[in-house]
Amino acid sequence: MTEAGDYSTEEAELKAAIQAVLDSPSAKKLVIAGPGTNKTTLFKQLLEQSQGGHDERIVLTFINNLKNDLEDDLGQMAQVYTLHSFCLGLLHRRAALREPLSVDFVCFPGLAGLIADDYEIIRGEKAPRFVGKMRALVDDDDTQYYLDRGAFYDAVDFDDTVYRAYTGLKAARAAVDSFRLVLIDEYQDFNALEAGVIGVLAEASPIVIAGDDDQALYSRLRDASWDHIRLLNDEGDYEVHKLPFCMRCPMVVVDAVNDIIAKANEIHRLAGRIEKPYKHFPPAKGSDSAKYPSIDVVETSVLRQGADYMGRYIAGAISARGVSL
Repeated sequence: MTEAGDYSTEEAELKAAIQAVLDSPSAKKLVIAGPGTNKTTLFKQLLEQSQGGHDERIVLTFINNLKNDLEDDLGQMAQVYTLHSFCLGLLHRRAALREPLSVDFVCFPGLAGLIADDYEIIRGEKAPRFVGKMRALVDDDDTQYYLDRGAFYDAVDFDDTVYRAYTGLKAARAAVDSFRLVLIDEYQDFNALEAGVIGVLAEASPIVIAGDDDQALYSRLRDASWDHIRLLNDEGDYEVHKLPFCMRCPMVVVDAVNDIIAKANEIHRLAGRIEKPYKHFPPAKGSDSAKYPSIDVVETSVLRQGADYMGRYIAGAISARGVSL
């Protein structure tokens, strides 16, 4: 066991895990990185050692909040986009990808709902799940109807922007941009369409994809699936690396997570999950771990908008320790 204040073993293990990614000559790398595992530091070091300038490196994620955080951390070293904004730029720059849209087409959030209304008025029946079909890469009459109506309005919505760019690139209607380095964040929250775009980019540029199937939060909201990151982990095309330490939580929380995972494995509830280390990191959280060695189990009534029972408990516990809010 490491003595108090002597963290050389953990620091050496973390350094080795990061250095293995930096030193790898593989053009396709997958980094399994759980919450608080120093992924941003890895991204910075990858960008610092990569060749080329700012405009020759890109970082992609899937929602604006994450994009904004990444831009704050990495924006001086690379272009940072959501996948939608990246694909929208492709349509604006490449006529072969956007046709039959005009050069003056607009991005109109809500277009998908408008086209569904059109379908029900014109056809007199319930509209198909157009967006779901595009996200699943379904190419059928319904998808073509949607694309034709989008061309009629000379407009795109979020998902059909990505779909138009992907199908055009896949059909080689335009060349795929190449970059010195492509970084992908939170890959576990991408759907099949978005994973398809990443796959196309990976054929033209060195790429590092980061994510964690334990953090797949959007599968019920945007047709995302942890299957995509699990496939990359299993199929052998990507060199797989893992960041082992949690910088965010004290030991008791890390241990509790590992206990839950162990129990879930025991009762066969985690079939297909990527096995990964998840360790306490004393150099970052040693003092907090000593100060907070246990987890309080608290039962409250059901939360309501006007009755934040858990919030009140947390505020009271903090105040009792002499910390002002």
